[in-house]
Amino acid sequence: MKFLHRIFNIKVVAVLIGIALWYYISITQGPLITKTFNNVPVVPINLSQEAYIQNDISQISIVAEGPSKIILGLHNTDFFASVDLSGKTEGNYNLDVEVRPPTNAIKIKSYSPQKVFVAVETITSKTFTITSEFVNTPLLQQIYPSIPIITPSTTLISGPSSELEKIKRVYVQIDLSKITTATTLTLPLLVETKDASALKNIYLNPSNVVVKLNISSSTAFTTLPIIPEISSAPLFNFGIKNISVDPSVITVSGPMNIISNLQAIHTEPIDTSKLTQLTKINVKLAKIENITYPFDTCSVTIDVEPLVSKTFTIPVSVTTQQGKQFSLSQDSVNIVVKGLKSVIDSLQTDSIKCAIDASSLDNGSYTLPVVVSGVPQDVVVEIITPSSLEVKIY
Repeated sequence: MKFLHRIFNIKVVAVLIGIALWYYISITQGPLITKTFNNVPVVPINLSQEAYIQNDISQISIVAEGPSKIILGLHNTDFFASVDLSGKTEGNYNLDVEVRPPTNAIKIKSYSPQKVFVAVETITSKTFTITSEFVNTPLLQQIYPSIPIITPSTTLISGPSSELEKIKRVYVQIDLSKITTATTLTLPLLVETKDASALKNIYLNPSNVVVKLNISSSTAFTTLPIIPEISSAPLFNFGIKNISVDPSVITVSGPMNIISNLQAIHTEPIDTSKLTQLTKINVKLAKIENITYPFDTCSVTIDVEPLVSKTFTIPVSVTTQQGKQFSLSQDSVNIVVKGLKSVIDSLQTDSIKCAIDASSLDNGSYTLPVVVSGVPQDVVVEIITPSSLEVKIY
């Protein structure tokens, strides 16, 4: 009996303590309420130093419960939501989100989404040749600087591989409006991208270079594009998808009468007759007599893809005079198109149109050609079957 009496006393004390705590929280911190916190940022943790997150991680919404006097003073940034990237290398992941409340008095009831998409990319490095560009050229002066001497002539850029692929050229801008004598300048490196977008999370080493500039009364300069000279076509059933040059421009110097007539600097002939895949080659620049180059080679990347054919069945539309009716010998035709595999694979039936123009014809029966449109410029229409249809207008 004494044992049971002791247990009863303990239960009574526990209930009294619980009532006291409830009374304390209700009076001092307010009643329990629920509140939703939107746009809570998700923080990546344990990311390798050699990795980079390519995408913007989705924010989440949290439903939390707690004393009113505490929870009403909280903001979305007071909660800590994270995804663990331990051991994650380059790739795409759907990762669980972990959420911690700002204090033990707050309880997480739910949150959404519970998984977020994270694209992890490797940090890489690439060496780029530094070129120069003149601005504010004194047009009325017949004094021109020689080709700048840039030290060092290359820079190592580190960052996500997708960002490095955007880089078109690395260069310095030289303002000629204040230069009248031999000059040595320290200039920052500028980066031009292929799509004119801003680069993110890249590091240049070095980010500044020394530029020495001499003055000559008999030498002119110009900055020109470098154009690859293709001497032969790829193998049968292969085509060139893209050609890029690094660097893409060059500043050359020489006599004014030659410089003023130059439009571009070409490479020596490039043989593509044996290429079947993406290939990067070093090519010499074609020499021009009395013209000085700061470098004599460039890197040319040639992307070669197979040529494939594909057949589409396309409905035929007819244009007639207003108020005229028509009938066709058949409603559709088959067309065979040929082009680069990546282009043909992405080609949609809805984009291709087949039409017959009978807008100038009166009532009667006619055999008229089918005209195909909506095909990309680099795709060839090989066969149209049938190429003409009988049209009856009434």
